Amino acid sequence: MESSSQESGLWKQIDDAEYYLVSGSFKQAVSTSLSISDQIRRAALENVCDHVELLEMLESAGMVLVQALKELKRTSDIFVQLKETFGSVASIPIKIFLTGATMQMAAGSVSDLRAIFEEYLAKWRYTKDEVYVLNREQESSSNVLVVTSVMSSQQYFEVAELYTVTFLSIVSQEIGTAISWAEKAELAEQDRQSLLQKLHALQSAAKTKSSTVKGVKQTAERNLSTSMNGSTPSVHEDATSTVPLYSGLKKDPVKPTKPSTQSLTNQFDPLFWWFHSVRLKFGKIHIILPSGKLMLLFSLLFSTMYVLRRKTAGLKR
Repeated sequence: MESSSQESGLWKQIDDAEYYLVSGSFKQAVSTSLSISDQIRRAALENVCDHVELLEMLESAGMVLVQALKELKRTSDIFVQLKETFGSVASIPIKIFLTGATMQMAAGSVSDLRAIFEEYLAKWRYTKDEVYVLNREQESSSNVLVVTSVMSSQQYFEVAELYTVTFLSIVSQEIGTAISWAEKAELAEQDRQSLLQKLHALQSAAKTKSSTVKGVKQTAERNLSTSMNGSTPSVHEDATSTVPLYSGLKKDPVKPTKPSTQSLTNQFDPLFWWFHSVRLKFGKIHIILPSGKLMLLFSLLFSTMYVLRRKTAGLKR
């Protein structure tokens, strides 16, 4: 009876934290979610509540925390607070980790993100059962009371993909580093090949874009040099060497053309996926999606999972 009463009290506080988030009281939402996390850790120490229930509460409080910090423009503090809440970076539930990471990338707060990704991915070990197990050798027992110790290979792949494809290749423009990491990482072979295929496609697109830009630059320099030397090209010379670059755009303006390599590679340019934040509201749940096309897809996926899980928990209670 005491356990049920304590669980009900904690869920009530989580509802309050969500209400603060929805109503725009972001500082109150942060303080309430941190207070809930402290109470959950104490409940775990006293062993008075179901472990699975406590983990679900902690995840709910964590989702409120990251969204409130983003609204307060404190995205750089997200993993500082999450590490304090869950005891270590590797102990952060995957959907909260992915949401926090995408929010930081969207905000441009990436100075510490590489170390965070590497610490998270390094602490999980692939097993013959095709799952990942949290390596707790360097974790103190008090810090891992309310965390899951098993992760599916698909979940690990999602983190690895966000790190290599989005962070290293697109945000940091370090595709070579991403490929090297994927080749050595503890991944199922099928996942490794899938990841490498995406990375090589990005690398090929980046090289094509670079060569196109270089060619345009060289042609422009030649035209400028010709103009400065005072020479006038003969009408009998090769048209491709004398006609200005933009003249081709004036011919057949209505004729449909195939997309250029430049336009195809623009999809990998970070400048093409910065947008304003998107807010969604499902009942009492206020979802604040990070910026960008990739960020929008990631956040929508995890936020939907979060809402469905919270509603299921509500029905159980």
